[in-house]
Amino acid sequence: MSETLISPCGENGFTLFLALVTGRITPDTLWRSPTYRAKFLLRSLAFPRASISHLHQLAVLPEMRHALNIQATLPGKIHRPYLYLGLSSRQRAQALQQHYAFLQQLSCNALRKAMLTPQQTELVSFCAKDDKHFKVTLACNGRCEREGEVNMSLSCDGTLLAIVTFSVLERDGRRVLLIGGIQGAHSETPHETIRTATRSCYGLFPKRVLLEVISLLARASGIGAIQAVSNCGHTYYSLRYRYKKRAVFLASYDEFWQSLSAEKVSRQLWQLPLEFPQKTIEEIPSKKRAEYRRRYELLEVLRQQFTRLV
Repeated sequence: MSETLISPCGENGFTLFLALVTGRITPDTLWRSPTYRAKFLLRSLAFPRASISHLHQLAVLPEMRHALNIQATLPGKIHRPYLYLGLSSRQRAQALQQHYAFLQQLSCNALRKAMLTPQQTELVSFCAKDDKHFKVTLACNGRCEREGEVNMSLSCDGTLLAIVTFSVLERDGRRVLLIGGIQGAHSETPHETIRTATRSCYGLFPKRVLLEVISLLARASGIGAIQAVSNCGHTYYSLRYRYKKRAVFLASYDEFWQSLSAEKVSRQLWQLPLEFPQKTIEEIPSKKRAEYRRRYELLEVLRQQFTRLV
């Protein structure tokens, strides 16, 4: 009889590898397929050292063991493009280990649970102009799995408006929140819904609202920098996915990061401000000052709610 959970002890990288390829451990119905297990075996043999190291961390880190029951493809993530282009299988394994080690050390229980739960967990909510109700949630559910481990979503009156997918890594002795993907509303969502939501937030686009909450989360969690993938660094631009996923990119990542005063630090990555600057009232044309005041009041509501959470 196969197991669906990894035992807290008694497994190491090699024994977990054997348990997965033989079907003794099946995190999901996916692993009941001999074909899927055979592909995992061959890919692991192609990257033996990185695979065993990754599986060892998966066996010994409690947060990674827990995540396996949510993300069934976690054992094989290092075999495919992940986070951004240019990472080796060893670096992908390190990125995953660093993210779950960060969660293990995170002092805020509410945030840790939210980033390890498949269901959408509310972080903040607010009522904006015209009585529109907005909600920001976190989940770890395998959606956008090539782009990171955690999804942060914004919805308005139950309609999904935007998703940011990220992981937390260690770079040069500091923690970095790395955004591997950002998506807008579903294609069937009327564009008027997006315009209405933007007006309700006094000119803040849905993706911008999420980035403000990302900034709050980073600063509350001891994260020292925020980085984001560029157009050409996105995993969907790999040869593996380029033609299958070319319809996904309907907006430019690079243009959006530039609008947030980001700086390009490599071909694949942008460096975003840890805290987004705000114009002073004196810098704003007089006819727009009332809207900006209400926008800043809305951002203050977000800050106050988030402070109560953490």
